[in-house]
Amino acid sequence: MESRHLTIPCARCGRAAVEIALLPGAPGGESLWRDKDRLERTDFMGEVIKFGPYAELEQFFDWLARADYAAAEAADPDFLGFYCGQCRKPYCQNCWLIGAPEFDEGFYDCTTGICPEGHEQIVDD
Repeated sequence: MESRHLTIPCARCGRAAVEIALLPGAPGGESLWRDKDRLERTDFMGEVIKFGPYAELEQFFDWLARADYAAAEAADPDFLGFYCGQCRKPYCQNCWLIGAPEFDEGFYDCTTGICPEGHEQIVDD
């Protein structure tokens, strides 16, 4: 198992929409979760970490590397907040018009955004 990294550019401005890292677990890491296989997404609304068996995470990573966002979105739509399902394009945080966080009975519910083409969707859940 090897570490793999991917930068997905913004379809509008060309900057990094997200950075994706596929990381195998390493026993004795700095924290409790560093020993687990994981997929880390950064550069879009903070960090999102997806845990699971390396082989499953690698398949998800490969979908992203091939720009098969439909397959990745079907498997885990929450991980693809940077991707507009209507445009079928990835955008960086700066190109989205991101709204205020929404709360339900005092607890965080979600955040919606509007892509550069005017489509509204949940960008963080």
